[in-house]
Amino acid sequence: MKTPCPHPTKSRYATLEAANKAAHRVTHQAGLPLRPYECPCSWWHLTKTPAPAALPTASDATLADIQRLASLPDIDFRNIVAADARGEGKPGDRGALRAKQNLTRWKRCLGQLHKDLNDQFQENRGNPSLLAEDWRKRAIGYRETLALRISESRRLKAEAHAEMVRNQEYKKHDAEVAAAAGATVQELRAHAGEVAIERLINAHQPEFRRYLADAYAELGISLPARIRRRIAESATEVLTEGQAS
Repeated sequence: MKTPCPHPTKSRYATLEAANKAAHRVTHQAGLPLRPYECPCSWWHLTKTPAPAALPTASDATLADIQRLASLPDIDFRNIVAADARGEGKPGDRGALRAKQNLTRWKRCLGQLHKDLNDQFQENRGNPSLLAEDWRKRAIGYRETLALRISESRRLKAEAHAEMVRNQEYKKHDAEVAAAAGATVQELRAHAGEVAIERLINAHQPEFRRYLADAYAELGISLPARIRRRIAESATEVLTEGQAS
């Protein structure tokens, strides 16, 4: 179910590209600098408010951050989710929320926070006090932020699912190629590595032989006769080329 638009009187755009074009047109015609933003209702609007700081990404978290968050009790995890929605918290914690391993739990927790806030709105709906009115004004902004975080978590989950499907398709394709060759995928990969190493050695034979001779010398063992012969031949070739030039 889509979130109701908190600004239904604003013009709405289906895509970021369309919103960018509209913002450019208004800025050019009226001299009013506008930028697009994604509304909790999933449409795009324009605003003159400066862009907020960039959201964290999973790359801001280490593997230890991600694993630690995954192991936290629900109450501690919820506190981190709530802090992130307020734009607070450690970068590692905020990034770990957006890691694939924690997306489902993050989305579920955001939904619980959003529901709890709506329940509080219902409880305070008939309260005419100034204190209650002040709370409602602040809570509306927080509810919009929670809705945006929910949209973000849905998008990230969709991207993670699409990546998983692509990886499965790659694995299926590789398995079919390996089966046709009468080998396993691991065997084909090992063979590809061996071919690449052989081509690299052939392209840099003199340099490879020098490195090989150095390695033998460090171990204190004698070079095979064929290697010594090829090193000597390479040295002769280089000398001949130098004299010719």
